[in-house]
Amino acid sequence: MPWQQGIAGVQLAIAAEPGTPVHVLAGPGTGKTLAMMHRIARLLEEGVDPRHTLAVTFTRTAARDLREQLLSLGSPGADQVNATTLHSLCFSALLADEVFQATNR
Repeated sequence: MPWQQGIAGVQLAIAAEPGTPVHVLAGPGTGKTLAMMHRIARLLEEGVDPRHTLAVTFTRTAARDLREQLLSLGSPGADQVNATTLHSLCFSALLADEVFQATNR
């Protein structure tokens, strides 16, 4: 399925934005996850390495839904996209060896 199918308006503008990173500030139910999913689908269709793609959400449900929806779009490499929560991303950074060395912990 083409990345732009099924979206319009602001969500389409977010998905089509050529700059990176893209920061979206919007309330619940406004289509942020939908726009992010289609943006990632566009990037994958353009040949971006999925292992260099990071999608950060606030909830595990949104991260899981994003992964599942990307797979359902049939985007190449969707199974290799890193979709995670902000908490998980920060926690993994804190577990890095460099942090332990710098903090002597």
